[in-house]
Amino acid sequence: MFYPGDKDVLGEGTRTMKFTNKYDTHDSPLAGAIFKVKGVSEVMLASRHVTVTKNPATDWNIIQPNLELVISQFYAHGLQALREGVAKREREAAANVDPESIEGRILELLEERVKPFVQQDGGDVEFHRFDESEGVLYLRMHGACSGCPKSGVTLNIGIKNLMEHYIPEVKDVLPAEEDEEDIPRPH
Repeated sequence: MFYPGDKDVLGEGTRTMKFTNKYDTHDSPLAGAIFKVKGVSEVMLASRHVTVTKNPATDWNIIQPNLELVISQFYAHGLQALREGVAKREREAAANVDPESIEGRILELLEERVKPFVQQDGGDVEFHRFDESEGVLYLRMHGACSGCPKSGVTLNIGIKNLMEHYIPEVKDVLPAEEDEEDIPRPH
């Protein structure tokens, strides 16, 4: 996990972005620059930090100095992590949710209480959908959390207890399946 000093990466209220290969980085010059470092397999940009996942065969002691150099020089040159208008699109999508709705309350709780905690460990959590009839909240874990064996504990104990306490309509919290068809939903 890398923090670019006193600068934000995406800024508050901007949805975390994950890049799994160099060909998907057209919206992010920062992710494109990071993928030029040999051994990078995934880049996650969050509000205040960057999480980089390496290939299993790559040694952190070799890749880390190169990553720190790329990120520090990127910001030293005054470059923006995202192309113009990309972050704005994400904020506008979130603004389309009624803050008084169940989904609006879930999104607010995720943003205010859950994300800061999860992001401390280099991960992030994303709202996928809420099944109102069953009371099931589906979330996606990203970054360091996506492959972590403790992510189930984070979902089933930490996030579930918090959601049930503040939003009684939430009865269960489950991970969203990666192959689930994308249903239009608020972000």
